[in-house]
Amino acid sequence: MRVQSLFAGFIGSLLLFGIAGCQPAEEEIKDPVVRPVKLITVENTSNEFDVTIPATIQATQSSVITFQVNGLLQQLPVKDGDPVKRGAVIARLDQRDFRNNLNQAKASYDTAETEYQRAVRLAAQDAIAQSVVEQRKSQRDISKAQLDTAQKAFDDTVLRAPFDGSVAQVHVENFQNVGAQQAIVTLQSDGDLEAVIDAPAQLIARVPELETTDTTITLDAAPELTIPAEFKEAAGQSDPTLQTYKVRFSFTPPSNLLVLPGMTGRISATFIYNGEGIDLGVAVPAGAIMTDGDSQFVWVLDESSMTVSKQKITVSPERFDTEVSVLEGLEGGELIVGAGASYLSDGMQVRAWTPGE
Repeated sequence: MRVQSLFAGFIGSLLLFGIAGCQPAEEEIKDPVVRPVKLITVENTSNEFDVTIPATIQATQSSVITFQVNGLLQQLPVKDGDPVKRGAVIARLDQRDFRNNLNQAKASYDTAETEYQRAVRLAAQDAIAQSVVEQRKSQRDISKAQLDTAQKAFDDTVLRAPFDGSVAQVHVENFQNVGAQQAIVTLQSDGDLEAVIDAPAQLIARVPELETTDTTITLDAAPELTIPAEFKEAAGQSDPTLQTYKVRFSFTPPSNLLVLPGMTGRISATFIYNGEGIDLGVAVPAGAIMTDGDSQFVWVLDESSMTVSKQKITVSPERFDTEVSVLEGLEGGELIVGAGASYLSDGMQVRAWTPGE
């Protein structure tokens, strides 16, 4: 009996221990998530704003050089990147057939000219009728036109550089049969270059009310350099696909930097708005504006509790840079979330983001 009693007590102790071990541990109380965000102060919109638009570098003058006649390419003394002077030979065709045609045309013209002059002398002596003189003159004129055509065809067998520049691309191989108007080389001018941008229609429409200052270009290949640029011209017709307008700026590359057509960069300019009739509102970075269905909002900070709440806004379509003009919903001076707004909810507690996080 004593052994059974001891065994029963041992089993009971194990059961009690097991039951106690199965009880759930008291849940840990976690601190609420405090999300770091970048905070900015809403400011009144200035009539001065900056615009930065991607640009492509082009030569001030670019020309695709072609022959006006067909033939066998016999001489091609240039290659990609070669500098050339105005009048330098770019390419030459086999001239034998053209020279033969020229010689024949010249012989025919010489004969016709001789016959015409002989007829003039005979007519002066009343030895032939005036109609014969007119006929010989007509034959002479036809021969002269044929000679001019043959001479031009012969001259067209040689391509010469129309301006100082460099060979951007050679499109053919030597000893190749080429056709009239077929691209032989692309020649680009040296010196000043152009930066070409696609400007939005709303910016072009406001040009009469905008004054441009401090226009510069920064090349992606040398982002540490800022090069002064000047407005050159703007297209009068938009791109049918992009609905933007080509605007060209001229600039002189630094002597210590090789800038080639095809490079990319950014045109930056400061615009001063001097027009009337536009409510400039307050300026908010475009990245701070969130969308909820058809409406837009920003997260406004309550500094006393460091919590955020939605604030619906109405924006103006008249801004062209990285800032948006807010017409309704903000008065200026508010602290709003400028970055990190995608992960917030009403009443969430936040803290100011610090660099390095």
